[in-house]
Amino acid sequence: MLQDLAWTAVDTLARAQLAVFHASCNRVGLRDEERRSALALDSRNWAAWQDFMDEGPLPAEPPLPEMLLRLGAISFRLVAAEAGGAPA
Repeated sequence: MLQDLAWTAVDTLARAQLAVFHASCNRVGLRDEERRSALALDSRNWAAWQDFMDEGPLPAEPPLPEMLLRLGAISFRLVAAEAGGAPA
């Protein structure tokens, strides 16, 4: 039971971070190809993460901790660029 709750929390966290990333990208006008490139994903992995956002399974690559680091770093840069602090 606790393991199910932990996986639910992980799933919710990952989806929320992707939503923040996409919202930041929308505000600065990044297209899908630019988003994929910013996260250093190949086309196959990008499609898997897009599927995840559409209620699909959690992709294996890149591993979730690495993907969360990428999302956090890029989201930070996007917000900073929006605020005029640094280029995206």
